[in-house]
Amino acid sequence: MARTILLIDGDQYLHRGCAAVERDVKWDEENHVLASNEVEAWDVVSGSLNKLLKHFGEGEQNYIVALSDTDKQDFRKDLIDPTYKSHRIGNRKPLCFYDLKAKMIAELPCRSFPGLEADDVMGILATKPGPDTKIIISRDKDMRTIPARVYADGKFYNITQEEADYQHLYQTLVGDASDGYKGCPGIGPKKAEKLLQDAIDRNAHLAGTMTHCVWEAVIAAFVKAGLTEADALRQARLARILRWDDWDNVDKKVRLWNP
Repeated sequence: MARTILLIDGDQYLHRGCAAVERDVKWDEENHVLASNEVEAWDVVSGSLNKLLKHFGEGEQNYIVALSDTDKQDFRKDLIDPTYKSHRIGNRKPLCFYDLKAKMIAELPCRSFPGLEADDVMGILATKPGPDTKIIISRDKDMRTIPARVYADGKFYNITQEEADYQHLYQTLVGDASDGYKGCPGIGPKKAEKLLQDAIDRNAHLAGTMTHCVWEAVIAAFVKAGLTEADALRQARLARILRWDDWDNVDKKVRLWNP
């Protein structure tokens, strides 16, 4: 019997819950310390999740909390670019982070995959073939690159295959400063939209427009900027949130994206 399964971005709830209860405590006349309470943090996380599940009502027991693998280095650093998210080196996790994550894993239906981020876990599970209906619960704009039903900030988005592929190439061009990859030099949001739309219009009569014809336009933009096809492919792989076909579920390995 087909079910509706909520795929919840556990990283977002974990970080927000821990950060919400941090306090600056004045220890004495000169010293301040940062303090937190694990029970309060858990109450924030579990309360937020319960509110979400209550909102969806019937079938709320069918959910998965996706978590990033913090024990192994992100595959993007290992296989694609060692500078990926290097700007975050030295940034601390909020207090209680690791203990609260362990509690989530012990008490909630959590999933993670070796070397993958929570976004990738949701993308893989959302596109796994089968009769179940999956709904991604995440505010992250990167989830718009997944052909799936996405719930964010009280709204549903039904992302088609074509829309997801477009958004992936758009992210390839504009980059993402928060994730530490630059995209194509000189290409901002408006230029990226025009470049992609022009390529789609020129090749609308051909099959596989997004993955083949439009990709040639992306390469041309990188070459024009003084880079190479290899640079374009590197940025596209960094921008790629994994889908079922990008993951070898037997050997637990990534299949790097190719156009």
